[in-house]
Amino acid sequence: MDEQDPHRTGQDLTPVTRGALSEIADMAADERTARIVLALGCEPGDELAPQLAAAHGAVHLVRQIADGALQEETPRLARWRQDVTARLDLTEVSRVLMQTQERGLGTLFPGDPGWPALAGSPATHPLVLWTRGDASHLTSSAPRVAVLGARFPTDYGRDVARTLAIDLADRGVTILGSSWPGVDATALLGAAVAGGPAITVLPAGLGRRPYPGDDAALFRTTVSNGGVLVSACPPGRPTSRARAQARDRLLASLADAVVVTEGAYRCPAIRIAQHAVRLGVPVGTVPGPITSGTSTGTNDLLQRRVARIITHPTDAMNLIAAPRPAPTAGRTPGYDSSVSRPGRDVPPTPPALIPL
Repeated sequence: MDEQDPHRTGQDLTPVTRGALSEIADMAADERTARIVLALGCEPGDELAPQLAAAHGAVHLVRQIADGALQEETPRLARWRQDVTARLDLTEVSRVLMQTQERGLGTLFPGDPGWPALAGSPATHPLVLWTRGDASHLTSSAPRVAVLGARFPTDYGRDVARTLAIDLADRGVTILGSSWPGVDATALLGAAVAGGPAITVLPAGLGRRPYPGDDAALFRTTVSNGGVLVSACPPGRPTSRARAQARDRLLASLADAVVVTEGAYRCPAIRIAQHAVRLGVPVGTVPGPITSGTSTGTNDLLQRRVARIITHPTDAMNLIAAPRPAPTAGRTPGYDSSVSRPGRDVPPTPPALIPL
């Protein structure tokens, strides 16, 4: 569990722990359950686990961990196995499997028909995703646009986000957002006003109030309006800095475009936009007053020419249709950045008559 010492070694394990590991391996009899077990044993952002699971299968990998040795184990792999072993707990595994079932949560893993097309290297993708709501939006042909911004926005930033989200939802775009209050919550509510679905990516496990957002009604609205909540964190687990960073990467990789309406230099929305730039996902920002601290981050993205200017909803639509910029790091080998994801070709549209 989270409080366990991550530096325990295989030699430190007691016979009881070895017996528990064997029970865990017996429970992980299918790929889905085995990946859930691995997600419980790995830190967010672990790139070895997805690679090993893809190469050997998650079921076989969990069995090797329980047996105390990986195939062709190097010192690095031995340290990784020992760390995973130290974090695994039979009670916690049982709890997560039970809560996943009792709360009616969906689970997706690479290879599932419902697994979304994600930008970036598969080594950086989650082992498993938990969902609540209509997960078909993750594979729908409708484009996904993340509308993000400051936690404490000005009226300008809030109004722009709401107008943009409503207009995009009216055009058949699925709004993608985080659990942050402020602009992100405003955009998600804008999608609901337009009757369009939304995808909310959370850093904490589903079923737990996401920090720092405390508006549970917003997430109930997302699900009741036909949208979906998504998390790579096991049910019931709290957020953390590492899990928030993993959420940021996942959100960027899910998006067909990222639009930041307002944000300071250190705003989480700016970090997500930076992830998108590295992945080759188009980024747009709404320019703000040079006297406003909440616009320093968005204006900086424009000044560095890594984002396109957004002044009306049509700019965001054209952002989707524009050729993808070359990724600066992490794109899956062989990915053609000039080609949209299958089923997501959106023709450019004429300028809007009414600007934001």
